[in-house]
Amino acid sequence: MLSYSAIMETMDREQNKKIGRTGEIIAANYLKRNGYRILDMNFENRLGYRIGELDIVAREESTGEIAFVEVKTRQKGSSGSAHPELAITRAKYRRLTLILGRYLRQNRLEDSPHRLDAISIEMDMAKRKAKLRHLKYIYY
Repeated sequence: MLSYSAIMETMDREQNKKIGRTGEIIAANYLKRNGYRILDMNFENRLGYRIGELDIVAREESTGEIAFVEVKTRQKGSSGSAHPELAITRAKYRRLTLILGRYLRQNRLEDSPHRLDAISIEMDMAKRKAKLRHLKYIYY
C-alpha cells in the first residue's frame, strides 16, 4: 500500500507532466502563428542511451533557420514561475546540444542554419491565461 506522501508525489508528477504538455502545445501554436513550420515534437535520442528530448523542432520560414526549442512551463505562483527559462541549466544546455546534433545528423541537415531557443510560459490556471516569452539564440 502506498503512503499518502507517495500518492501526492505521483499526483504532482502527473500534474507537472500535464502542465508541460499544455505548454508545448501553446508554444507550438505560437510558433505556427509567427511563421514557423513544426518539423518535430518530443524528439528523443533513441540510439544507445537516452540523453533527453527536444521539445519542438521548427523551421522559421522567413530565414530558413531550424529552431530547436526548449519549452519551460510553470504555474503562476509556483517556485520559479516568474522566469521558467532559468530551469535550463548548463548541464541541460549541453544535453540539448548533443541531441540537436543527433537530430541534424539523422535528418541530414548538418549544413542547415540552426539555433537553440527557449520558450518560457507562466500559466495562470485561475484566469486560464498564459504569459509567453520567446528567447532566441540561447547560449551558455
